[in-house]
Amino acid sequence: MKLSKITTAILLAAVSAPLAVSAAALSANDNTNKISGLDKSQMISRDNGKTWSAYVSEKQNNFTGTLSVVVAKKDDQAIKAVDYDPTATYSQANTLVRYNGYYWSNKWWSNPGELPGSNEVWAKGTKIAVNKLATFKFTPFTGKQATDFQKQQKAKVAEQRKVIGYFPEWGVYDAHKNFTPEKIDFSQITHLNYGFAVVKNGEVGIHDTYKGPELLRQLDKMTEDAGVTNMISVGGWNNSFEGVFEAATATDAGVDKLADSMLAFMLEWGFDGVDVDWEYPDTAAEKAQFTKLMQSLRSKLDAQGKKDDKYYQLSAAVTTNHKNIEFINPAVTTPLMDSVNVMAYDIHGAFDSITGHNAPLYANSQDADQKLNVASTLKEYAETYHVPKNKLMVGIPYYGRGWGNVEPTEIVKGLPGLLAAGSATSQGAWDDAGQFTGTNPWYVLKEKLANGGFTRYWDSESQVPYMYNAATKEFLTYDDAESVRKKVNFINKEGYGGAIVWDLSGDTPDHELGKIVKDVKEYVAGENDVESIFVDVLDNKRRINVNFDKDQLKSTNNYRVELDGAYVFSGSKGSVYYSAQKTYGDITNVYTANVSNQVTPGKVITVERTYPDHKVLKTLTVTENMLNNTNPVIANDDVTAIRIEKRNGKPNVAIDFKTDKLKGQNGYIVKLDGPDRKGRYTFHCDNGKCQYGKIEDKGNNISTVYTTGGGFKANHKIIVERRAPNPGVLMEMMITEDMLK
Repeated sequence: MKLSKITTAILLAAVSAPLAVSAAALSANDNTNKISGLDKSQMISRDNGKTWSAYVSEKQNNFTGTLSVVVAKKDDQAIKAVDYDPTATYSQANTLVRYNGYYWSNKWWSNPGELPGSNEVWAKGTKIAVNKLATFKFTPFTGKQATDFQKQQKAKVAEQRKVIGYFPEWGVYDAHKNFTPEKIDFSQITHLNYGFAVVKNGEVGIHDTYKGPELLRQLDKMTEDAGVTNMISVGGWNNSFEGVFEAATATDAGVDKLADSMLAFMLEWGFDGVDVDWEYPDTAAEKAQFTKLMQSLRSKLDAQGKKDDKYYQLSAAVTTNHKNIEFINPAVTTPLMDSVNVMAYDIHGAFDSITGHNAPLYANSQDADQKLNVASTLKEYAETYHVPKNKLMVGIPYYGRGWGNVEPTEIVKGLPGLLAAGSATSQGAWDDAGQFTGTNPWYVLKEKLANGGFTRYWDSESQVPYMYNAATKEFLTYDDAESVRKKVNFINKEGYGGAIVWDLSGDTPDHELGKIVKDVKEYVAGENDVESIFVDVLDNKRRINVNFDKDQLKSTNNYRVELDGAYVFSGSKGSVYYSAQKTYGDITNVYTANVSNQVTPGKVITVERTYPDHKVLKTLTVTENMLNNTNPVIANDDVTAIRIEKRNGKPNVAIDFKTDKLKGQNGYIVKLDGPDRKGRYTFHCDNGKCQYGKIEDKGNNISTVYTTGGGFKANHKIIVERRAPNPGVLMEMMITEDMLK
């Protein structure tokens, strides 16, 4: 990237000294995509002043791609106002707009074409006077930098624990108690999925052309301000039921057209990625079509991401029916996706002739299909289809379903009405006129229970509740705070990557369920016992590593490390079993011998404290990159350069470290990757000393470490890793023939 900066401070200096001082403190770094000097007295615009956001946190300080950023003194009116759109309907009174150099607000409903000043609808406000401080232009990475940046961002997304909340476009209407964007608690989610853009004639468009555009603009701004990933979900049940995906992807040209349209829609409305909601591919032909669509879309998102300095995310909402998982072709499509959103609900409903649970966590012993439940479905994805656990998002419903005409038969003792015959005669709050699915949001179900008539029952096998009204013979299946807590604990304990919520409008106004689900994204295994888990490759051997707090490991605590539930090693009072240890300052690295035959992509490494209490401290899902020694380079200032230098007539690897880092308590290892061997040991340094490497102090806080051995050749890659603290790849270099001459 090349920094191109235009600062208005020079122009302002002659007019206003205070503003000039404020502007002079601002500067931009195009290599980091950041502006220095931003504070809460300012606002920023990414679209040349069309919209403004108050600067509230460092989360907003990230300016990618080709972008002009304007910084100005904070102005509440500028932040609240939008440019007047003559084609829009302004249904909400007191909407603030900008028009012809002034602010205007509507007194009541304004129809398209009612220009401010043309009648009494619009009240004229003050003149627009934004105090701009500086303008900065950012440019995208190119070449290897662009490729590396994409890898780094993808790795960050993979590591993130996610709560993906679906926002229903129709939620803003009366049936959903007008669930408008300001009712979202963005602190409880990492992603917002807008449902839905729809497919028509092979292209993507807005479903609700009346309120949709305003919602899209609102949510683009609100998610950006909150640091939440904003995804567009394309399709949905109703749109899919029309057969639009099958028709659109019937030919390769159709696949390309639909993928192009998805990309264009995403860019037009400022989304951060695409969620494909095709419900559901269930034939061999549709399997091939779905696969081609995901391949085309991933390719186009990656190409656009390189242009924009941005990693665009891709996900799909997928079936909970274990019999149909094969039709999303997990072996091919999973590597393309950042999250696999398992719709772990709608398992039973009035479409069945007998009652059952909408989203049972586990099977009831009387269930006809023992695999048709949340835990079994997720296990099927992870173990049968080898979908990495960190990519699997577990569905949590904020609604329930129902039946009528259900007799209090106890097929399961103590649970009247469960698995008994029922009919589609229960109309729910979310049902349309003439519809009888018994669909109610959690806040309505909670009211029904409080108002009497219904009795709550708990299925101890399935770990979910239901309510039954013996007088009206109505049976309602749902999730409440207790069952949602069970699911959150299940997600965290089993090492799944996160949760999806369908949908956000179903929660109580005080976000009762959202407060529980929030624990998924905030889940940190342990406090200070475990710093990190990682897999390394040394001399073709794959090893599991756990970095413990030195003092905690030496305490009376006991620890156990498992791989997908199987014992790997343990530690007690400073001793470790079936492993070895090395201490770097405050960190003790405990590592296994060769476990190449045990570790495979998707398996989960779990570190537990077993005494004095039992607690899962940390988990790590194994990836292909870990096993192939191709982890992305992490940001660091430990290593500044790698090169080949001739010493005594022989080529030596020379690595420049920051002296204070090298002589501190950090641990480093340098390896060679070649066609014959992965992770070949070269030298290591820790606690200020190097083995098989010679340190020379070069001054200016730089120390060069030279190898004392050889063995490296052209097409070998030099890899510098930090083992502790915060393990990761610090720098890489491919050796060429010319370097060795």
